[in-house]
Amino acid sequence: MIKGIYTAGRSLEHRTKNIDVVANNLANLSTTGFKREIPFSEIINQFGEVDTQKLTSQQQGEIIQTSNQLDLAISGNGFFAVKNEEGAIELTRDGRFKISDEGFLVDNNERKILGKNGVISMEEVMQSNDSTVVITKTGEIKVGNKTVDSILVLNVNNAGELQRASGSNFTIDGKESFAVPETDYSISQGFLEGANTNPIIEMQAMIQLNKEYESTQKVIAALDKSLEHANEIGKV
Repeated sequence: MIKGIYTAGRSLEHRTKNIDVVANNLANLSTTGFKREIPFSEIINQFGEVDTQKLTSQQQGEIIQTSNQLDLAISGNGFFAVKNEEGAIELTRDGRFKISDEGFLVDNNERKILGKNGVISMEEVMQSNDSTVVITKTGEIKVGNKTVDSILVLNVNNAGELQRASGSNFTIDGKESFAVPETDYSISQGFLEGANTNPIIEMQAMIQLNKEYESTQKVIAALDKSLEHANEIGKV
């Protein structure tokens, strides 16, 4: 009976985590480039211990037109590469870019975007009378007739196992990244990728999880009451 309470308690904890995951997915319905988290799954590792896995769906989100020349969306495989404050590389599908005061192409948090030649300097735009920027489907950045750099598009094996850094970004700690072949992706200028979260699916999951949570609570209450009765009988 005590084992039953323990098992039900683990189930309750598991469902609580899943409810948090679904709630986070719903909260990010409008977050650019957000990838929905798949509710936790538990596996038994080779040592007989329980591991909890958190996976992310890398399914393509809707491509939305913005007409902003520095908004970019990737169709196909891969991520934009961003250098964070610590100098580490993060991966993201959030293509809301701008030019910093120092002349670099950066994201909304002033983190520098990486090109094939390193961080991308947009000084040509700041110095030119023509501020028109053209970015090709392969990520080549042109100002007038001059090529500035090409957007670096990276990926990793088993991208669904990437750990979230913040917002729509992922860390690549412990994973080896590689440049995606230009034939495997297309960059759209003046577009952004929306979240790949389906509100109907998430709401259905939330309703089901809440029902399961309530059922598990009732099981625990029943087992606890039975244990209490057993203790009373033992005292007689």
